[in-house]
Amino acid sequence: MIVLLEEPEAWSLTMLASAVAIDNAGISAEAMEAIRRWRSDNGEKSAGMAKLTDDINKVLNTHIDAKFMRRVKLTGGRADTVRK
Repeated sequence: MIVLLEEPEAWSLTMLASAVAIDNAGISAEAMEAIRRWRSDNGEKSAGMAKLTDDINKVLNTHIDAKFMRRVKLTGGRADTVRK
């Protein structure tokens, strides 16, 4: 299984995560300001968001691959489920 987020989807995900962090994480005022600054510097079409989208996709797919079960057909006609 492969999941591939596009830049607008990754941007929406990061905006949601950052909003939750600002509103509910109990972080300092300096941390809130740093998050707000990062959000304003990294718009939906920015180079930083393009790199972050690639990084999110790599990490997400690595995690999925580690957990995904595959069916492997053996020569005897028996199928086993194995971890990749």
